[in-house]
Amino acid sequence: MIYKFRMLSDEDELFLRDFEVDADSTFYTFHKAIQENLGFDPGQLASFFLADEQWNKGMELTLIDMQNDTEMAAIPMDKVKIKELMCNRRERLLYVYDIFTDRSLFIELIDILEPNPAVKYPVCTASVGDAPIQLAEDFAFEEDIPLEEPNEIDDIFDEYNDEDGLGNLGFEDKDEW
Repeated sequence: MIYKFRMLSDEDELFLRDFEVDADSTFYTFHKAIQENLGFDPGQLASFFLADEQWNKGMELTLIDMQNDTEMAAIPMDKVKIKELMCNRRERLLYVYDIFTDRSLFIELIDILEPNPAVKYPVCTASVGDAPIQLAEDFAFEEDIPLEEPNEIDDIFDEYNDEDGLGNLGFEDKDEW
């Protein structure tokens, strides 16, 4: 079976992507298709989360194995086929692509189709709008903000600056302290 997913962003209402993915593919295969389509740096961490109807995070599927001594903290996305966790229309995923600021794309299973033998899956079947910027630190500011704004306190301190650092404090010599 082929799963058709719709992806939206809460940062740009004009952004939309539809992907068709073989249900036997792993979440890692889907992740790679998303990364390639959006032009994201594949060296950055990302995770899928199963989500409920209100988009609350459930089980995490990670890019790297985060196993600890007691139990697995999350499931590596290359170990799970999509059909193992999703099988009904309207099931949801969050794709967290900037883990430090928790920026996500919202993904919903919108259709289940028969495979087309002429198509190599996964495939992006609809692409509207520009991809979001991958990392929040890459946002460009519209205006340059000066690092230091002159203020009244700085002006007062400047009045007292001179070569020996004592200014007009009424001391003739440092030894008088």
